[in-house]
Amino acid sequence: MIYRQVRSLVSRILPGGQRWLLATAFLVILLAVLAILPVLPSLLSGSGYYGLRVDLPAPSLVEPGQGAQVPPPEGLALVFFGYQSCGTVCPVQLTNLLTLQRRLANAPVHFVFVTLDPERDSQQRLDQLMASLGPMFVAVRPESGAAARQLASGYNDYAHRVGGGEAYELDHSAHLHVVSSRGRRELLYTTPDLDLDRVIDDLTRILSEQPAKSLAAHTTPALELASQ
Repeated sequence: MIYRQVRSLVSRILPGGQRWLLATAFLVILLAVLAILPVLPSLLSGSGYYGLRVDLPAPSLVEPGQGAQVPPPEGLALVFFGYQSCGTVCPVQLTNLLTLQRRLANAPVHFVFVTLDPERDSQQRLDQLMASLGPMFVAVRPESGAAARQLASGYNDYAHRVGGGEAYELDHSAHLHVVSSRGRRELLYTTPDLDLDRVIDDLTRILSEQPAKSLAAHTTPALELASQ
């Protein structure tokens, strides 16, 4: 409703091309504001966590036959919405997840990649990517782009298609969500520029509050990892 009103106002002031650009920019800003509202209380509180402490419901993500299950039956699941053709934030965030998996070997931490682009990300391509990353990685492929965006909105992520034809891109939030076995989103990381040591400290603390194995016994020190 607000978007339509602004678009109508802009259409009476600016030429066609400028109207479209301004309306699109407004939509992206509006989606970003709506996405941050649920985590605003954590921004104003001193939780002591590196990530944002959110404690919000985690919509179910289940991929039959692929092993993807969110909330996880035990431990934690790190959920990331992205797509394989992304050449900006997705490679960085996936590298972060790969490093975390190596540092957290044998710990009850799973990594779930949800594609926002099921039209181009076939299940075969996703399976190949997950296999290359490691045994704790699984992929969720929604039935359509619209279904993927709906899943993302349930996690307060946004995704917006930019461009046409086969060369389109997706403007998306690239957040990292930490989901626990109690069915809650425990932490949120809003940037791929992460201090992974502090992320591991966060995960250790979250796991210590759950009836699960201690993370510390399964953590691979950075120096030891570098020598492998």
